[in-house]
Amino acid sequence: MSDQKIVRCAVYTRKSCEDGLEQEFNSLDAQRLAGENYIASQVHENWRLISKHYDDGGFSGGNMDRPALKELFADIESGQIDMVVVYKIDRLSRSLFDFAKIVEIFEKNNVSFVSVTQSFNTSTSMGKLMLNILLSFAQFEREVTSERIRDKFAASKKLGMWMGGYPMLGYDVKDRKLVINKEEAKVVKFIYEQFDMTESCTMVTDKLNRRGYRTKLREHVSGNRNGGGKLFTQKDVRRILTNPYYKGYVTHKGEMYKGEHEAIIPEDEWNRIQGLFKKYDQDGRKAYATSTPSFLKGILKCAKCKAAMTPTYAYNHGLRYRYYVCSNHLRNKSCVSAFKTISADEIEQQMLNEIFKILSSPEVIMNINRIIESDKASSPEILKENIVSALNNLTEVWSFLYPSEQQKVSKMLLDEVSLADNGINVKMNLEGFDRVLREISR
Repeated sequence: MSDQKIVRCAVYTRKSCEDGLEQEFNSLDAQRLAGENYIASQVHENWRLISKHYDDGGFSGGNMDRPALKELFADIESGQIDMVVVYKIDRLSRSLFDFAKIVEIFEKNNVSFVSVTQSFNTSTSMGKLMLNILLSFAQFEREVTSERIRDKFAASKKLGMWMGGYPMLGYDVKDRKLVINKEEAKVVKFIYEQFDMTESCTMVTDKLNRRGYRTKLREHVSGNRNGGGKLFTQKDVRRILTNPYYKGYVTHKGEMYKGEHEAIIPEDEWNRIQGLFKKYDQDGRKAYATSTPSFLKGILKCAKCKAAMTPTYAYNHGLRYRYYVCSNHLRNKSCVSAFKTISADEIEQQMLNEIFKILSSPEVIMNINRIIESDKASSPEILKENIVSALNNLTEVWSFLYPSEQQKVSKMLLDEVSLADNGINVKMNLEGFDRVLREISR
């Protein structure tokens, strides 16, 4: 026996869930003890247990993303192990595809594999055949179990049952059922009422946050809080407004089923709100984007936080109102400006008045001759009468420009417009006036 090579044996253990791992003697300990006893029974074959533990507690056998298994592979690659001992084959893997990879690693490094309870040894061809057959049944059982779970989940949803997860704002979970949280339900009703009046997620979001409302606190079954309690975003508001759970329904794969829980919003009201979304998302938004200019986009900024003012809009009783909103405020980031939102019509008209005032000033008129002389060689068709006529009818000329042309002209003349607490600060681009005069004269 002294001339016989020592077989270095490693015991690998795995348990899918963490339940019971806190016990003094748990499933991993039981598997390891069985492996150690099996190795001791093979002392005549010169098997020797290595002291290092390879235990994966709380890891599924459906994949190979397990820390102890990776450590086992690393030690195999470095030549520290000759034999791997497990309690059952499925402790290594429940996937035939993954198990083929594991066996390939074993064979590449001349490592054998033994199952204590199934007496398989990969060093023999019969052992390999039996292993493949057994694993095929193990994978089949796993897939059948998954199908049963999916079928049960779908059947439960069709019966209107709550199937777990974090409850939405307005509901709590009691005895595995959704029950209304009266205080949160008031917030949900407020959201629907405000949207019905304003038809604007932006305005509803702003009102919620101004009133101090926050998203639902998420609590784990252990009682620990692990999320929520934040400022509302437009996505949060839209998600609440389109969630059929609030009218007493549950969803599964795009289908709605009458739920066991009580509705917070009457079904006819919920359906009417969805009609508003459909109307403005499919028709109004496209028409608005192409027909309504926001020529200060990219020019107007918030003086306090230096963020761009984003063009947006809201509906009120079928009428569309345009605004510019500080981008930081829109994303619920810090903005201390007193004017986070301003009417688009108001600020744009002020800028137009300023532009028209400068373009019709005596200084600009006097500069026309210089422009004509400098461009005579390349553009002899430019006439002083054309420019003067355009300047005398600026409002009409502006109305004939496409939105993209209005924005182009604005960027020529305005370096930056910033909205401050004490008014509007404007930085003109004086060099751009010559280019504008040429543009509007053509």
